[in-house]
Amino acid sequence: MTYASIMVHLDGSARATHRLEVAARLAAAQGCRLSGLFAIFEPDPAWFYLMEDAARYIEADRRHHHAVCDGVRRKFHEVTKALDLDAEWRETQGFPIPAVLRHVREADLVVAGQFDSGDPAGFIAPQFLETVVLEAGRPVLVVPHAGTFTSLGQRVVLAWNGSRESARALHDAVPLMTAGRVRVLCAPPPSGLRPDAAPASHAASALSRHGIAHEVEHGTSGSDLAVGEQILSRAADFGADLIVMGAYGRGRLRELVLGGVTHTLLQSMTVPVLMSH
Repeated sequence: MTYASIMVHLDGSARATHRLEVAARLAAAQGCRLSGLFAIFEPDPAWFYLMEDAARYIEADRRHHHAVCDGVRRKFHEVTKALDLDAEWRETQGFPIPAVLRHVREADLVVAGQFDSGDPAGFIAPQFLETVVLEAGRPVLVVPHAGTFTSLGQRVVLAWNGSRESARALHDAVPLMTAGRVRVLCAPPPSGLRPDAAPASHAASALSRHGIAHEVEHGTSGSDLAVGEQILSRAADFGADLIVMGAYGRGRLRELVLGGVTHTLLQSMTVPVLMSH
């Protein structure tokens, strides 16, 4: 089982090149198509018309957008040519959230970056990453804004609570886990397991059928924050290069409420995290 297509979100941030390299190596390993999707912050044109000399500001913003896009596009073609990838370049128009969602729903896997509050070029829209994770309908591999990640899927922590979301994450991540070893971390939520929660043994059976080496560890229950920190701690202890988990939340576009564990991982991740909602 492999992915047929990967789509990576690219912008003008300092980490965009590393994110591209991670996605390109994955595409090469999977033998699949890589699409680069360029989307950056787009100011509302109505704002400019509240300023004096609006035309000058609009033209300056247009030149900035094209300059950033040209630089990122050249880097995309350079990286994909070096790896001899089947590659495609795409650009969004207008407000980025709906435009990005329209594109990413086509991909088998989406690669995006953790938000870095210290890099203004990485701001795309309010709750951009959270919206992509919850609304794309596709698994999203989130690359941290710090660190270098040259391997992926050799040692994996799979956070398991028996939910629909964790089951989707397991199966969505199979192409990344087939050559590695997985530690299934069964971490019950503070409210306890749902009546329909699948036991960790079912996750182990699914991994076995795909020929994936694994082991099961039972974590401790606690607050959402504690469970999130437990996942990060176990990942560090295991030397994981990937965390796989379900993403939890509700709402649409900018009116989102994230689950506590999802929020903790998006804020504090130290290795790439594949999330499925």
